[in-house]
Amino acid sequence: MAKRNCTSRETGDFHEALAALHLRKLGWRILASQVRYRVGEIDLVAEEPLPGRGWALVFVEVRSRGGGFWVSPEESVKGAKLMRLRRAVALYLAGYRGQACEVRIDLIAFRNGEMSHLRNIRSE
Repeated sequence: MAKRNCTSRETGDFHEALAALHLRKLGWRILASQVRYRVGEIDLVAEEPLPGRGWALVFVEVRSRGGGFWVSPEESVKGAKLMRLRRAVALYLAGYRGQACEVRIDLIAFRNGEMSHLRNIRSE
């Protein structure tokens, strides 16, 4: 039987599941995944415990790249992509009824099997 290559959606789902597992191990609560709006998509929505302060509401973008890409996962979340993500975050926040004392966007990047977690990403 021939080996079938994964689709980009399957690869994305796999990395999102790994990212969610990583965050749960850190004690985070996963509130939602693959939140879609017309303006954009949020891969993961989570709450991070802030000792003595409550919770941070964190919107997590999950990106993966193999060895053949010119642009790193970190570099791929800029410009139009970041703008779409921020618009989706604004729509999510409009309906959010939690009590987070902080809101931010993080990036979990996978490159050649290695995972990195960048907190509070911003455009340059």
